[in-house]
Amino acid sequence: MKIRHLVHSCLLVELAGRRLLVDPGGFSGDAVRALGADGLAGLDAVLLTHQHPDHVDPALLAEVLRHSPDAEVIAEPETAAAITAADWEGGPVERERVMPLAAGETHRFAGAGGEEPLTLHAVGGRHAVIHPDIPRIGNCGLVLAAGDGPRLGITGDSLEPVAEFHGIDVLAFAVTAPWSKMAETIDFLRAVGPRLALPVHDAIVSPSGRPIYLRQSTNLAPEGTEVRDWPEDGIVEVGA
Repeated sequence: MKIRHLVHSCLLVELAGRRLLVDPGGFSGDAVRALGADGLAGLDAVLLTHQHPDHVDPALLAEVLRHSPDAEVIAEPETAAAITAADWEGGPVERERVMPLAAGETHRFAGAGGEEPLTLHAVGGRHAVIHPDIPRIGNCGLVLAAGDGPRLGITGDSLEPVAEFHGIDVLAFAVTAPWSKMAETIDFLRAVGPRLALPVHDAIVSPSGRPIYLRQSTNLAPEGTEVRDWPEDGIVEVGA
């Protein structure tokens, strides 16, 4: 499994012969476009945890789909409805190209190049509370796995300790957010105890402030959990 961090919550995941782009939001445009036409071509799917613009940018999504005309979009159901609506900024995504995936549902990709089939499972269902006056929207965390290989969890905008994240091999977790505080982040990591925790949702803090959140997550993580920052190239390989 190869995971590439493309700023904030955007990830390029290569697993079981498949290439999946997760949450191409507004902070990630430059990093995604830097992949170039060749890097964006041949995506199997774009995965969207929820509809907030830092997780799905209309112009960027349209650009990605132009480069990968066969890629499907697998999205939390409210998000699927939003991006196919007539008033979706930049023009709606074709309905036949979009698959809603609700919490508790599973999608399976056939194995590619002799690889094991890839399973995508949606978990959770609701965005974290930003403020009681702001209505909550849908948010589906994701669990990706192929055969007996390492499992990858992606939280989206939630710190709900769902059972599927407990003891998971790799977890991309929101290290900071307008809707969270450090105590909640640490309690979440302690509740689910991933083997490897990778920080995302970090473009909202300054470069000088980011290490504070990472340091506390590292120092206060539960025993058996490694909190690892992204290397300079933004790529982490697991189970190679």
